[in-house]
Amino acid sequence: MAKYVMKSVEEEITNTNPEEILVIGAGLPRTGTLSLKTALMKLYKGKCYNMKEVFEGDQEDLDIWMNGIKKKNTPADWRQYFKKKGYVAGVDYPYSLFWKEIADAYPNAKVVLSSREPRTWYKSVVESIWLFNELARKSWTFRIMLKMFDPRKGSEDWIELMMTHKGYGMKRGMGEAIEGGEETAEKYFLEWEDSVKATIPSDRLLVHKAVDGWEPLCLFLGVDVPTVPYPRVNDTAAIQQEVKNLKMMNYCLFYGLPGLLLLLGLLIFKIMA
Repeated sequence: MAKYVMKSVEEEITNTNPEEILVIGAGLPRTGTLSLKTALMKLYKGKCYNMKEVFEGDQEDLDIWMNGIKKKNTPADWRQYFKKKGYVAGVDYPYSLFWKEIADAYPNAKVVLSSREPRTWYKSVVESIWLFNELARKSWTFRIMLKMFDPRKGSEDWIELMMTHKGYGMKRGMGEAIEGGEETAEKYFLEWEDSVKATIPSDRLLVHKAVDGWEPLCLFLGVDVPTVPYPRVNDTAAIQQEVKNLKMMNYCLFYGLPGLLLLLGLLIFKIMA
């Protein structure tokens, strides 16, 4: 469902060379960010950044975030990157992890804080994106496989670095919050939102939940309300299936294939003996 919705929206993109970022998604992952991405792409007919762009991108798409973690990016660096890549908006990690830096680089951009009930956020993270993070942290063979399929410099480390990086005004990274359990995660969620609300002026900020639909979002952005329903894109099942596929690839590559080769070698040795 998610792939079908995104493909149909991407086919409508006509704004291929925007002058600047117009919307900064400051919400944490699993706060309806994929629905918001779909909505923004439809409203602006342009590209909206999210995690997918890092996985499918080139070295530059990785370096911008690694340099962000190292606090090396200037406002000009952010503007040059997004202008070159042709984005009009962005949501989700790693984009939202640097909402303050990007907001400073684009003082005229509107900020949308995608939100949800804090008590359900932890469960959503643990059942989706955290599965990939745990696999990358706990399996050395999986990290080797990632490097084999993604030869970009830093590809084996960027996810863990991103999860440990403290966003603006935060005392801990998202990974530490999730590891702390439901209560710690809920506190982290609320502190994150408080940091955004305390930093961005109210006339520049919209707190938006997917259930709010088009009207408050379009009114805030000053655009017409589409006649189609607001996107409701839930990719949890797709993420879970992708993690299962990666686990299977990892097992076959490092355990199944060597075992098969060993068995084949023994059979050949027996025949030749």
